[in-house]
Amino acid sequence: ERERLASLGQMIGGIAHNLKTPIMSISGAADGLEDLITEYKKSIDDPEVTKEDHHAIADDMSSWISKIRTYDSYMSDVITAVKGQAVNMNDEKPILFTLKELLNRVNILMKHELKNALVTLNIDYKVSENTQILGNINSLVQVINNLISNAIQAYNGKPNQSIDLVVDSKDNKLLISVIDHGCGISKEVQDKLFSQMITTKGQKGTGLGLFMSYSTIKGHFKGDMNFESEVGKGTRFNILLPKE
Repeated sequence: ERERLASLGQMIGGIAHNLKTPIMSISGAADGLEDLITEYKKSIDDPEVTKEDHHAIADDMSSWISKIRTYDSYMSDVITAVKGQAVNMNDEKPILFTLKELLNRVNILMKHELKNALVTLNIDYKVSENTQILGNINSLVQVINNLISNAIQAYNGKPNQSIDLVVDSKDNKLLISVIDHGCGISKEVQDKLFSQMITTKGQKGTGLGLFMSYSTIKGHFKGDMNFESEVGKGTRFNILLPKE
């Protein structure tokens, strides 16, 4: 319950962070259009204003409208991503989605948490971003976001670090890896990581995230999940999925 509430808080913070900039930009665009309308009204009865001047004002208006549509489209993407994570995962039937759609949602939802931690997420496509995956996109987004959150925790608050998210192909399967260069996982915890609800976060965690992530990949996607870790050097979590 504690982790669920913390996740909800992060999501709400992410919504506010992701919507603040486009809303302010749309407000600025509205001010720009108001100025152009005022300018245009003054020019109507001005004999010195040429046909070219009218076209220039119209072009400026079109430019502002184009920017508003771009901001509107971005906000729509944010709302779609958040709405997907808010629904009951089990209610959705498997669908085909692309890597680009998947990682776009991951990026939107994790941007706020990454920014607060002063950690950079580097996404590296070694396969086409149009590669298709069959399953519940919201479940997979949640698994990847959980791995990224764990990677952020591995730096213990140390700023200006990076996490690599690499998408590759291995043995005719899709390989998604989340790699940090943080504290690593002790041998004692490694031996129990996917079999028990064990946590590396002390009192801050229950271990439910990794346990459920592993179950989701095995049960919902017919895939597999493994990891490599060395204390003091970092951890790499790998998700292996069947290719469609």
